Amino acid sequence: MVATAKKDAKASKKENTEKSEHSAHEAFKSMASKMPKIDHEAILSHHKKNLDALSDAQKMAVDVIKNIAQLQTQFMRQTFEEMQSSFKEVMQSPASKEKLKAHADNVKQSLFKAVDHHSNISDIVLKSHKDVYSLVQDRFKDGAQSLNKHSSRTH
Repeated sequence: MVATAKKDAKASKKENTEKSEHSAHEAFKSMASKMPKIDHEAILSHHKKNLDALSDAQKMAVDVIKNIAQLQTQFMRQTFEEMQSSFKEVMQSPASKEKLKAHADNVKQSLFKAVDHHSNISDIVLKSHKDVYSLVQDRFKDGAQSLNKHSSRTH
C-alpha cells in the first residue's frame, strides 16, 4: 500500500510537471507570435553595407596619404635641387651684390613655393575629409531609412 501511494505520488508529480511544461511552451509560443518578425537577411545586408562603406572610406584615406607622401617627396626633392643649384652659383665665384640678390630672390621664391605647396596639401586633405564624411554620412542616412522601413513593416 505504501508502495502504491509512492507510485501514485510520483505519477501525479510527473503529470503536473508535464502540464506545467506544456503550458509554459504554449505561453512562449503565444508570446513569440506577438513579437515582431526579425528579417535576418536585412540585418546582414545592412551590416555588409556598413562594412563596405568603412572599407571604401579606409581605401580613400590610404589613397590620399599615398598621394600626399608622393607630393611631399617630389616637393622636397625639387626644393633641395633648387637650393643646391642656388648655393653652387653663389659659391663658385666671388660674392657680388648681384649674386647675393639673385640668391635672396631664389630663397624668396622657394618660400612662396613652400606656401603654395602647403596650401595644395591642405586642399587635398580638406577635400578627402569631405569625401570620406560624405560617404559615411550617406551610409548612415541609408541605414536609418532602411531601419525605419523595416521597423514599420514588422509592426
